[in-house]
Amino acid sequence: MAEARELYPDSGEHRQAAEPRLLRCGDVVLDESRWTVHRAGTLVDLSPTEFRLLACLLRHQGRVLTRTQLLQHVWGRGYTGQSQVVETYVSYLRRKLHRLGPPLIHTRRGAGYLLRSVESGSVESGSVESGSVESGSVESAGPDAPGPA
Repeated sequence: MAEARELYPDSGEHRQAAEPRLLRCGDVVLDESRWTVHRAGTLVDLSPTEFRLLACLLRHQGRVLTRTQLLQHVWGRGYTGQSQVVETYVSYLRRKLHRLGPPLIHTRRGAGYLLRSVESGSVESGSVESGSVESGSVESAGPDAPGPA
């Protein structure tokens, strides 16, 4: 049994002692260790797929992710179903998150989706660490400004 604990130190009771892994954007906090999401201090009930999609968007916040990238990250490289599932789950997330605050998930027509905080017109970016995500500001072209065709 001791050998199993050495090979799998994150299993069983050891998982409870691990520091929480938090992803943040604006007032959204996703806790990967507890599988919880809060928006403006309110617990948001998400399905496992919605949770994985939000986590992916949070890890890449401020960057546009294509439908293909989201399919690979959230549904896996072996997914052979309908690609429209991305739009469906983005709409589910928007419905649940946007009722509690300003929109965070934005569509870039012909490109994909990005998660961006509306705080002072900046885009937050961060790296995942145990316990928290460090954030900084990055210049933005403006909220949903149309790009060149």
